[in-house]
Amino acid sequence: MRPRIVATLATPLLLLPAAGVLALMVIIPLAVLVWFSFAPDGATAPLSLDSYARLFGTPLYLRLALKTLVTAGAASLLTAALGWSPAWVLSRLPGRTRNLILLAIIIPYLTSYLLLIYSIFVVLGPGSPLMEVLQFVGLARPGASILYSQPATLVMLVYENLPLMIFVLFSGMQRVDANLLAAAGSLGATRWQRMRHIVFPLAAPSLVSALIMVFVPMGGAFVESAILGGPNGLLLGNVIADQMTRADDPSFGSALSIMLLLGILAVTGIIGGLRPALEWLFAERAARDAASA
Repeated sequence: MRPRIVATLATPLLLLPAAGVLALMVIIPLAVLVWFSFAPDGATAPLSLDSYARLFGTPLYLRLALKTLVTAGAASLLTAALGWSPAWVLSRLPGRTRNLILLAIIIPYLTSYLLLIYSIFVVLGPGSPLMEVLQFVGLARPGASILYSQPATLVMLVYENLPLMIFVLFSGMQRVDANLLAAAGSLGATRWQRMRHIVFPLAAPSLVSALIMVFVPMGGAFVESAILGGPNGLLLGNVIADQMTRADDPSFGSALSIMLLLGILAVTGIIGGLRPALEWLFAERAARDAASA
């Protein structure tokens, strides 16, 4: 009887520390955020919808939220496009060489993001080597720079999250059996056909996971746009930070945060739904190819 009781209580007791951390770090702060969004006159004042009325009554905030989600989505797709080839090459390299390259890739990811931002600030500034090269090939005029614009924010978001994208894609591509590729090659499949029919279907779950993992922090970014974006590159996170600090209006800042959170959850839900859709598509294509053969 006693061992049965211990076995029954073992799992809840083991989950208790994780549940406590989750409640302390996620549930309680989120509950406080929701409460403040309905308390424009202070936490002890009667609840009100004034902050949400102000939010939805001003098109500027809705446009800025859409701009933030579009920027994060574009940066995520660009990060995936840039990270796919390095991740595939790394997955085919021998162990020692691969580990050295992975170490070199992860070093920028472990560096202070402020240091990364200011390094990109120097690279994109007027007179930098990059701008000099663009000027030499005729793609930029003398003294030109993309600082204080939306592209500068986009470049920073991609640069900041590229190592994470490569690592997640690499973990999925590493499971692609080389024997499958060799067998397809012996049957006359080209490299593109092997990538399309073997590698991409097997690595698609990792791609979906990587897109979600980079999209969420990109959606909440504000330091990057504040330093590099200028007035034309601001995101909703900048407005939230201003409302919480300079404007001293935590209720409206909380309402903006809830809107941004719901937008990010909606987009991540759509991205997450791509995984079963892709699996169904690949299964249907495999069945059609088998029937035609």
